[in-house]
Amino acid sequence: MNKKELIFVLYDIGISLPTLSKLYKEANIEQLNQLLEGEFLEVQFSLGVFNDNDLGLLSSIDLIKKSITNISRTLTEFKENDIEYFMYYENGYPNSLRSIPSPPFFIFTKGNTNLLENKFICSIVGTRNPSDQTLEQIESTVQEMVLADISIASGLALGTDIQAHKSTLNNNGKAIAVLPSPVDNVTPKSHKPYADEILAKGGLLISEYYKNELFKKSNYIHRNRIISGISNAVIIAECSEKSGTMHTARYAYKQKKPLYCFNNNSTGVLKILSSNSARIYKNLNDLVF
Repeated sequence: MNKKELIFVLYDIGISLPTLSKLYKEANIEQLNQLLEGEFLEVQFSLGVFNDNDLGLLSSIDLIKKSITNISRTLTEFKENDIEYFMYYENGYPNSLRSIPSPPFFIFTKGNTNLLENKFICSIVGTRNPSDQTLEQIESTVQEMVLADISIASGLALGTDIQAHKSTLNNNGKAIAVLPSPVDNVTPKSHKPYADEILAKGGLLISEYYKNELFKKSNYIHRNRIISGISNAVIIAECSEKSGTMHTARYAYKQKKPLYCFNNNSTGVLKILSSNSARIYKNLNDLVF
């Protein structure tokens, strides 16, 4: 295994992110291989990088062997399915994510990764039960943005998200879907055909997840920081005050991303606008490039 693959195994084991960062910067391949052979004391004496939890993980040979097998299998599947993965410190990792709070250590992609660096990206997110008015506004907004060569990002979820993706595809635009699951295990499963169409039309699937067996509801919240993180602007179409979309709005605010809302009376939109953290979006002239 090369250095990146060895770090991936240690990541799979559960070694802490500060430790992984120091190992990437300071350890050589010989030292990393020593760790996977259960010989961590010499590396600890040399670099002093491990906390007590790290040492407990590295002392389990069975755990190490399991992760080596898992990552070897995962890397083979990546190659077979044209999936790429990028570590925070290497070229190819999205520059837009490097500066956000709590960036993913690894990011996994399938499709046109050039979209993350070469195009203006606007995300459109919101409720799973959008009104007819909101659906119409999504369609007109996306149509205008596609004509301006803007890529549209969303989360491939029910309601607002999938409408944003469908409108993008119908207008021959470039869609980016940020998933709460691995890119080869689309969630929800009913949206797999749309994910395939996104890829067929030069779009991108992106996620920080690679393990199918560890799906958690919190994945949706963590996914939202990536949606706003890769975007140059974020539009909240419609949402309730207690919806998950509010997390995206908060992430956008913390990441200092321009935040917009469609003009409606949904409780989430009203709260965001009353906080003076967003502006009303009517058309492309409102967007700050």
